[in-house]
Amino acid sequence: MERDSLPTDSHARLKPISEQQRYIVLDILRGFALCGILFMNIEWFNRPMADFGDLDSSQRGWHHSADWLVSFAVEGKFYTLFALLFGMGFAIMWRQARHKGNQAVAWFIRRLVVLFVFGLLHLSLLWSGDILNTYALGGFMLIGLVLAYERGNLQAFNHTAAQLKLAMLWLLIPVALTVVVGAVVSARQDQQDIQSHWQYQQTLDARAQLLISGAKALPIDTASTDLSELQALEQAAAEVADEHQQNLSTSMAEQLVLTTGSFWQATQHRLTYIPLALGMSLALCLFVIVPLFLIGYALVRGEIIQQYQHYLAYWRVLTLAGLGLGSSLAVPALLLASHPAAQIDPWLNFTAQGMNYLSQYLMSVGYLGGMLWLLCQAKWLARLSGLAAMGRMALSLYLMQSLMLSLIFFGYGLGWYGQIDRAWQLLMAVVILLLQYGFSRWWLKHFHFGPLEWVWRCLTYMAWQPFRR
Repeated sequence: MERDSLPTDSHARLKPISEQQRYIVLDILRGFALCGILFMNIEWFNRPMADFGDLDSSQRGWHHSADWLVSFAVEGKFYTLFALLFGMGFAIMWRQARHKGNQAVAWFIRRLVVLFVFGLLHLSLLWSGDILNTYALGGFMLIGLVLAYERGNLQAFNHTAAQLKLAMLWLLIPVALTVVVGAVVSARQDQQDIQSHWQYQQTLDARAQLLISGAKALPIDTASTDLSELQALEQAAAEVADEHQQNLSTSMAEQLVLTTGSFWQATQHRLTYIPLALGMSLALCLFVIVPLFLIGYALVRGEIIQQYQHYLAYWRVLTLAGLGLGSSLAVPALLLASHPAAQIDPWLNFTAQGMNYLSQYLMSVGYLGGMLWLLCQAKWLARLSGLAAMGRMALSLYLMQSLMLSLIFFGYGLGWYGQIDRAWQLLMAVVILLLQYGFSRWWLKHFHFGPLEWVWRCLTYMAWQPFRR
């Protein structure tokens, strides 16, 4: 059942929702997602962001297993879950504020501007992998979409079923096309083509490595359009060597500044990364974040999350289907992406990446369904309720994680950058989360909000909010 007929009072001042009005299930889910975010992020405080997304081939034994476990069970799943929760939170606050008229739009814009500033400060001062500015940009797009549903050309489709269909098509069609196109193009290559391409690529890589190690390049007339086979190979090898050296030099420069540089030098390096980060954020919003926001928004608008206990069978199906199908896609996708053939055949790699993205969405749905399935049971609701404190302080704890890890790994702190193998990183993440679990519960006994949540509310509402209990 959808409820949109709320009383209108455009003169009443917007106020934060009270603690009694909060949905504990969303706070628990937010705390759960925060844990997964740390297990993924910690690796990229210990490795160059220039290598982001690549499996760490240097890991061996248990460390390799730990790296694989994170790629399988964590990577890409928890920022997806956070995006769904962001859309749900938006819908709850929008419902509270929408009867204020234009005041609600201005309020949300202020809220997102503050979040964007937090993201830029995080990106500049702590870590280049910030996601807050991405959520802020996606939030602006979601406001426009919701206004189009309520007041614009999409009013005929302003119901939960239509919004869910649009969001899922928006999310899945690009991924499905990636998998299909990659698989079809790869399948059209016969055995002889693949073997010939493999041999050529092996020869090309070998020659590129010789050039990188200092071998003298063969003379090539670059102005000529009629190169011999050997000259064409030499030219291609030189291009591969140049690209490899540029990538290596980018990674080495980042490692150098993060291992030996001062805080100011590291900040200067992060500032140079901002244009690229914002461009990637915009692309991520258009193809991933906004449809995920819309799914979360629709689940709340249709009263599904508020009445989640009534959908126990639905959550059970989502859990089994999401985790079953997602894991059955994730394993072959990771095996294919790490196979040497995928490094040679770009279309094969294209297919592997598409399968991996699809598995991430499915497993995120499985995690959401599994948590809601457990929370429908009183004993599990009681056991997991401690995560709610972490969820209520998610912004503060997220930035606290970055502060702690930057002081552990970077040169202006303990300087352990590149020295902690994968399994030890996961153990470190467990310790940090246990500390944050206890800290958040203690903090909220003495204060109404986390420190940054309080600042966020004060700036959003343009009024001092109660802080100490």
